[in-house]
Amino acid sequence: MRVNRILTKRSAAVAVTLLIALGLSSCGFANTSSTPPSDPYNAALLNALNNDRAANGLPPLTWSPKLSNQAGTWAANMAAVNSLYHQNLSALINSSDYAGYTTLGENIIVGPGSMDPAAVEAAWMNSPPHRANITSRAFNIVGIGYVHGPDGRIWAVQDFGGI
Repeated sequence: MRVNRILTKRSAAVAVTLLIALGLSSCGFANTSSTPPSDPYNAALLNALNNDRAANGLPPLTWSPKLSNQAGTWAANMAAVNSLYHQNLSALINSSDYAGYTTLGENIIVGPGSMDPAAVEAAWMNSPPHRANITSRAFNIVGIGYVHGPDGRIWAVQDFGGI
């Protein structure tokens, strides 16, 4: 009985999250913006990312409101189901919302709520697959999103794009 109740609650959370995600699709957001993110945490994550790229002789990534919306939605989805996993980027890039994109990549993390942007970026840079995304020349735009989950942990996502 208890297992059924837990599964029902988890299924309901997934369904609600998917409905929210559909309602917040990225179609109304610009691919790029010359204006940096207004959220201080996102701005610090973007600065740390671009500092790491500069340290590796790479140009900065341009802020993408579209990818930021996607990243924030995905962070919220993972927090809602309390599970760290990548979204289906193949399906995303093949959707009409992402016409003109040549590639997508993603970094995800969950950590203590006190984790600051420098610690998030350092964790990604210390992981070879995540570092490969950060230092890839295939990407020229990025969107970043994060949420604090019900338990206080931070869930963060970097979505990279090539256009």
